[in-house]
Amino acid sequence: MTLPNNDIAALFDPNVDEPVPVIPPGALPPSWAAARTTKHLGTPDHPALAWSQAPTSDVPPVTEPTPPADENPPAPRARRRTRRGRRSTARGAAPEWDRQRQAAATRAARERKAVRLALTGVSGHVTRTRTTATAWFVQPPGPWNMRPTARQRRYIRNEALVLTNLSAAGVTTLHRRLVRTPWPVRQWAQAHDGWAEPIPDIPGALSWADYLHGHQHAMLWSNPTLKGRYWGIDLPARSLLGQAFDATADALSSVIDWPLLGRLARLVRRWADNAFTREQDALAEHLAAVERIMAGDGVRARPATTAQMDYLLRRSATLGLPLDVDGVIAGGGDWEATDIAALEDLTEVSLEPGDGYTKVTGLVDGRDYTGYVIVLTVGRMAPLPIPERMLPWQVIGDPSGEPLEWSERIRLFDKAHTTRAMRRLTHKIQAQFDHYTVEHDEVPPQELIEQHARAQQVLSDIEEDQSGLSVRTEGWYRLVVVGATADDAKRKVALLRERYAPHISLEHEHGQFQLLREFMPGEPLANVAHCRRMSVESLSAGMAAVGDRIGDRTGVVIGQTASIAPRPAVWDLFAAHERKHKSGLTPIVAVPGSGKTFLAGMIVYQAVRAGAYGVILDPSGPLKALAHLPEFRDIADVHALTGRTSRPGSLNPYRVIVDPRRGDPEYDPTGPDYRRDTDPDAAAAAQYHADVRAAEAERISVAVSVLKMMLPPARLEMELAESVLHTAANRVGGQRHHNLREVLDQIQAIADTDEDLAMRTCARSLFQDLDVMSNLAEARVLFPEDGTGGGDVDDFASDVRLTVLTMPGLQLPPEGVDAAQWTPQQRMSGPLMHMAAWLANRLVYEKPRQVRKVLFLDENKYLESTGAGRTLNLRIARDSRKWKVRALVCSQLPDDYLGTGGTDDRSALAYEVIIGDLGGNAHAIEGALKLLNLPLGQGYESILADLGGGGEDTLDEDTDTSYQDQARRFIVKMADDIELIRSDWTHYVHLAHVFEALNSSTTHNALGGPS
Repeated sequence: MTLPNNDIAALFDPNVDEPVPVIPPGALPPSWAAARTTKHLGTPDHPALAWSQAPTSDVPPVTEPTPPADENPPAPRARRRTRRGRRSTARGAAPEWDRQRQAAATRAARERKAVRLALTGVSGHVTRTRTTATAWFVQPPGPWNMRPTARQRRYIRNEALVLTNLSAAGVTTLHRRLVRTPWPVRQWAQAHDGWAEPIPDIPGALSWADYLHGHQHAMLWSNPTLKGRYWGIDLPARSLLGQAFDATADALSSVIDWPLLGRLARLVRRWADNAFTREQDALAEHLAAVERIMAGDGVRARPATTAQMDYLLRRSATLGLPLDVDGVIAGGGDWEATDIAALEDLTEVSLEPGDGYTKVTGLVDGRDYTGYVIVLTVGRMAPLPIPERMLPWQVIGDPSGEPLEWSERIRLFDKAHTTRAMRRLTHKIQAQFDHYTVEHDEVPPQELIEQHARAQQVLSDIEEDQSGLSVRTEGWYRLVVVGATADDAKRKVALLRERYAPHISLEHEHGQFQLLREFMPGEPLANVAHCRRMSVESLSAGMAAVGDRIGDRTGVVIGQTASIAPRPAVWDLFAAHERKHKSGLTPIVAVPGSGKTFLAGMIVYQAVRAGAYGVILDPSGPLKALAHLPEFRDIADVHALTGRTSRPGSLNPYRVIVDPRRGDPEYDPTGPDYRRDTDPDAAAAAQYHADVRAAEAERISVAVSVLKMMLPPARLEMELAESVLHTAANRVGGQRHHNLREVLDQIQAIADTDEDLAMRTCARSLFQDLDVMSNLAEARVLFPEDGTGGGDVDDFASDVRLTVLTMPGLQLPPEGVDAAQWTPQQRMSGPLMHMAAWLANRLVYEKPRQVRKVLFLDENKYLESTGAGRTLNLRIARDSRKWKVRALVCSQLPDDYLGTGGTDDRSALAYEVIIGDLGGNAHAIEGALKLLNLPLGQGYESILADLGGGGEDTLDEDTDTSYQDQARRFIVKMADDIELIRSDWTHYVHLAHVFEALNSSTTHNALGGPS
């Protein structure tokens, strides 16, 4: 998917992948390949990207407007003579327009003297000042949460190796900027509208347009942002020899036509050209090496696009103002000196000495805004236990929800320089140490002892290092805090300092205006206070680019992230089927009251609104209210499988399991499956008949399983029970017109006529129990009444988008009670649940393969209690990809998906997993970690133990804080991304009627409370 460059939301979207050419070793990057073939940089087609030359005598200062060049410029000699001899005549002959333009430039230069930017231009991804040039690269956001500690250490080490490789390539200084962009709410709405096939609008109900509009407002309420991290690599300046050649050649250009001196002038010009070409080639190779290093595993950065460069400059010039929600970017190309001057007019900056903040005023999205900006500097830092017990140190402030932006000015020192510096420092410390211990025979202060030991340790680490990570750095690290008022900014600063204390001190320095200007590329360092010296590994432990990474930018909303920075968590329910070719099974594991039914109901509601077919098996019945929502009028239906309104025989196994249809695409002889067969028609017919026989065998197997679930354990332990049931079912056959009562008749026949006494005795006992069970009111859906055949289960309309199967009055067996003590009604719940799941499965799989479907099965533990139920779950897991089914299967224990003793383990098929509150059960937490594919003993146990609502739940009204955050929390796994999600629906006021349908308590539902 390709998005226009004028969409800010697309600038740092990792899902927007453009084809990137692979740069072979030693080759030039694409942006420099053409420039190398040109002898002279500095032309309009090939500007001098590598450096910025100082203004010469015949070139006006680059900060002033440059008049357009004539097509035939005069020779240098004539130009110099005109300036010296006929200055007044040339000025008098100049047009009035030129005089006005020069006067305006002079006046602008005088007015901008105090605020003029050091930046002189931008070419491609390179910014220029008078003396420096910086190449900018963009690092995509990276993962961090719920990764094993070893992998997090590898993230830090890989980024440190990038810094090491940059130092080895000759890079000495760099400027890193972390910017924020608005979360792509508008992009989500556009993509979601294209992704969905929305159901028709109903008069008086929530329309599709209002639905999208309400979602966007709710998403924007929490001010979600995306991170964009820029690496500015300072490029080498021109050599003094090359500049001297150029200056000499320029001085001799006036005598180039003379007989004797002209030869010298031409020789010097040739030397200057050769020096320029050599420097150009060397710099191009240097930049190519830098591009290859930045594309490594630690950073995976690409050269900044023109739109990304525009955003970097505009955002750096408007710090303190809201992010541009509309994402309008002007330009999209190189910046000249006159364009740079426009950056100074984007904001009006004012400050009062002693206030400690900068007031920024500007126009954003057609409205005037004022922000109060405080720049904090990272001060003293204690040893940081990252990643074992702390977030990366540049991410500590992200959970506050503030869109913090960083500026880092870093200098790299190689091993030799660091060794010399540490030796000098060690000698000084050693002298002070000896002054106490040798000269005065006293114990030195503890601080001196620690400094001595630390210096020795650093020196030892550097000398013994063979990995290249001995590179040391010094740098200044600033972050911006913005408030709506001065007091608001100071309050945020106080809270941020609390988050960083006691490991890191954040200093509020004087000179706030200069500190704020330091965020702009090309600006000089504001001051040298609070310089932090550390190794590349300690520096990389900041991991500023990491954040919450889950889901995509297309599908339904399931909440918001809750680990590092809050942003909407969006899930494309069918990406696993359509793009990844993975199973659609999604286990939802949590204890009762944890909100899993509410979450599943919201997912199904949004999926059906987007055009998917939904089938819900909800034994307890609260989700049936979804079918009565106004927007689902005439396209939703509720079927009661128990109680007075249930239809006799509706769960008859022989009718629920349908025969394959001869017209299905898999039986088309012209299909690819039969391309190699000599007789495609016969092969397709044979496959169809084989599937018909398989359906008949499946009916017999399911019928036996249902009858076994109706029997008490004592009857199942009888030696011939299995034989009697299978014999009776096989006598009936597997055709679709049969029913379970015919199987009971065959069991009675075995009890009356079988030659084997043991068989007759066993059959008699089984028949007595099954006959009693078949006469229960709950059994009418399994055993049709005489004369009703198999039941009228084929009345399910094909145009129904949402089908809800409920089982009112179903008595589920109590937890912890032995099956021998269950009542007949409780024992009947097993076969009813089992056949209801088969019916739900049938309603999904009878739809065409290509249409999207959502299946929600609640109370899966009762299905898992039988072998046939486990087989059904395994079929759902394996076939959901082929049939494009998103199967949300709820259970209270992970063991339902892990199997027992390694059997029926479906954890490998669960591409997406949702884990809620497990009640602190250690065994359940261990199973959840297996489902999430996370290692044990890495600290994840405590995270899973703390899931559920926030606050302290107590009956004491004075200390009860559970109301403060009633949104349920879940650990969500999608592919390799695992994040903490808050099911928070507070701002989705347009869905209030849905919350009311899912729960009688509207307040709790709006916050994602339990159903």
